[in-house]
Amino acid sequence: MADGAVYKTLMNVDTRGSGTYLDGAKKRMRARIYDLAHASFEAAGVSRSMLHLEDRGDGFIAAVDARIPPVRLLGTWLAELHQRQRAGNEDLARPLGLRVGLHVGPVTHDEEGLSGHAMDLVCRLADSEATRTVLDRSGRDLVLVVSDSLHHEVVRHGGRFVEPSAYRPARVGLKEGPVTAWFHVPGEARPPVPGDEGFDTRPVDAPSGENGGGASTGAEAEGRPPGTGSGHAAPAPGHRPSADGRGRQAPETEAWPVGADAGAHWDITVQGGTSVVQDRATFQGPVHFGGGAGAARRSDGEPEGREAGTRIAPSPDRHEGHGDDLTDGRR
Repeated sequence: MADGAVYKTLMNVDTRGSGTYLDGAKKRMRARIYDLAHASFEAAGVSRSMLHLEDRGDGFIAAVDARIPPVRLLGTWLAELHQRQRAGNEDLARPLGLRVGLHVGPVTHDEEGLSGHAMDLVCRLADSEATRTVLDRSGRDLVLVVSDSLHHEVVRHGGRFVEPSAYRPARVGLKEGPVTAWFHVPGEARPPVPGDEGFDTRPVDAPSGENGGGASTGAEAEGRPPGTGSGHAAPAPGHRPSADGRGRQAPETEAWPVGADAGAHWDITVQGGTSVVQDRATFQGPVHFGGGAGAARRSDGEPEGREAGTRIAPSPDRHEGHGDDLTDGRR
């Protein structure tokens, strides 16, 4: 330990997608972070005099006085942060997402600020690709990542608002090499972590926040086209999933595969034009439903005997969902 270094609880708080905020939105985002953090510190009994905090533009790093037990930050402080963040996000088109790293270790203060290997570690953990992906895949707005030593010394013993079973370990690649870290997502009993089956595959329609729809409306609020935010990526045109989940090139005309006992299905004809998203597949449209690959079609693409744009509803005495109840080509 370097001369003058003191053991403290070290913290790094980063914002999800901070680089996509416009300047005005970023200013408001920063104000929300500090309001949340300081209100939570106060609720946990951490006074300003017990806290050294340095701004990082999209968050902050902090060293909390050793008189404050780490379990209070893992418990009361985190619980307060989570609840206040949830309440605040209800009024936001783009929910605020936070990554929080915690570690206990020696840190040195000089006139320029905080330094030391322990400070480097907590920053690396919060900024790691693994932590970013855990937050994205959780569909929530807050993730905590703690060092292996902090988990061993504090988390595994439990405490007020600290549930050891809600933390999951994973190997995380850092600049200095791989380390073991422990992840906790408030509100999740077992958050997905690296090493889980399918963890590295981003779900097509994964939620972007526990309040729902954050990434899409956030993209619109920041001037980007809807659906370009994280969690709303559609498959590239010409390559879409089949019904069994395997990707393949989209043929011009394809009958959606169904089992012998399945209900209605659609024959889909794809022609050049605008895009249509059906279930989790993207088709380049216009898309015509019904009629099958061999059905007669007029020059405008509609089946013979149908007016363009018309839709034939099932008889009122038929049950919805059975293929033989439909007269518009679904069976």
